[in-house]
Amino acid sequence: MQTKKKKSRVWLWILIAVVATIVIGLILLRSAMLRASEAVYTSYTVVTGNVERTITGSGQLAPADSETLRLPGGVLVNTIPVEAGDYVSAGDVLATLDVGSLNDAIAQTSSDLATLDREIASRSKVTSVKSPARGRIKYLPAGNGDDVLAVIGEYGALAVLSTDDLMQVEITTDSQLTLYSDVTVCWDGGKAEGMIFEKTANGYLVTLTDNGTPYLADAQVFDGETLLGEGTLTIHAPVSVLAAGGEITDVDAEENDLVYSGTKLFTLENAPDSASYRISFSERTEKAALYETLLQYLSNPNVLATTDGIINEVLISQDSEIPDATASDGLTDAFTLHTGGAVKLSIDADELDIYSVALAQSASVTLDAYPGESFYAAVTHISYIGSVSGTITTYPVEVTLAYDARLLEGMNGSAVILTAKSDNVPLIPVDLINEDSAGAYVYVLSADGKSYERKDITTGLSDGTNAEITSGLVAGDVIWYLDNSSQITFPGMNYSNNRLERAQQSDSTNGGE
Repeated sequence: MQTKKKKSRVWLWILIAVVATIVIGLILLRSAMLRASEAVYTSYTVVTGNVERTITGSGQLAPADSETLRLPGGVLVNTIPVEAGDYVSAGDVLATLDVGSLNDAIAQTSSDLATLDREIASRSKVTSVKSPARGRIKYLPAGNGDDVLAVIGEYGALAVLSTDDLMQVEITTDSQLTLYSDVTVCWDGGKAEGMIFEKTANGYLVTLTDNGTPYLADAQVFDGETLLGEGTLTIHAPVSVLAAGGEITDVDAEENDLVYSGTKLFTLENAPDSASYRISFSERTEKAALYETLLQYLSNPNVLATTDGIINEVLISQDSEIPDATASDGLTDAFTLHTGGAVKLSIDADELDIYSVALAQSASVTLDAYPGESFYAAVTHISYIGSVSGTITTYPVEVTLAYDARLLEGMNGSAVILTAKSDNVPLIPVDLINEDSAGAYVYVLSADGKSYERKDITTGLSDGTNAEITSGLVAGDVIWYLDNSSQITFPGMNYSNNRLERAQQSDSTNGGE
């Protein structure tokens, strides 16, 4: 019995100890949770510094420019000692031409020049303007001493012909009129018989003779004594008389005259050359240039590079004739060279950033081939034609580096374009700035030093990490922010807090019911 009583007392003390431990633990846990729920603020002192806004993108180096070397078509190529990708200097031999085929081309070009010379010598000078068709002159704004181009610029033509013997007037009416029925057209000082010619969207078109009918006069259309409508007299089938230039020295016709195709209407002085002469003269100029090129290659049949660069394409073949030229100058594309060095790099700017980019903005370029080294560049071209990919639109922006022999086409690199910069301005981290409908703000210590109060601020330039403060704070001011990292958390605490927040949001949404 004695042993059993001793064991019972031991278990009782153990139970008391366990209960006491639990109670103490709960008290400590509650105390810790209360401390954890208290807001802990940390201070930050506003500093002075620099902030930049940049745009970053990647791309490949491309040449500054390209040049196409063209050769006379039909000439035989003997050798081509270069190929695509070769670097050449000005004066290097790119190809050699066959002398015999050069002589043949020279002979043919000389014959073509002789033909063109005969055409030019037989040209006829424009001294008059003739009627382009049979018709009656209804509008004649040009007069003696007028400049042809000035008259056409002001009035639209030197004269206007009616080519089907008819004038017209369009009337507006809701009445139903009989097509081809006779009517009377009246104007100030005259009248003529007319005909309902066709239905229009708002009424009818009435035609009448052009002989003696005034152009652009106000007219009324009657059916007997009934007024059907009013309008302006115009030409039913007009043809304008035009010329290329010169001065009118004589007008050889009058308004309302009936003229025929080829009838002289105006006499001119200082008129420009005819179209056929200008074409022949242009062809002769190109043939002469081709003839000179052929003679130069005959004296030295080597095709030389005109500048330093890299051969991009070889468009002709060795031991073959250069393809016949499709261009009027008789030359065919033979080589393309990339010149000026690989100094251009194009990146894509987002649609939110494109209007912050401007020509001549500075940029820094880094290349995979030269890690740790940066190259100065500047924005030299901005394309405002975007490329859409999904929901994002980007715009090509080109930066140009200074020439460096180490730079090769196709090298991968990145460019950072400086679009804005503020120096020696108050800065604070963007994470410490709060925003609401009233604007941006921070917390500062109240006057009594026992609480924190709102301080409205205005921000300027930001680089995503720091923001410029344009009003509300100066360097040296101290702000306070909630330091979440200093709060103590326990397993399940965040879950409980989140449930509490959701419950509060639900109550707020439901009006607290």
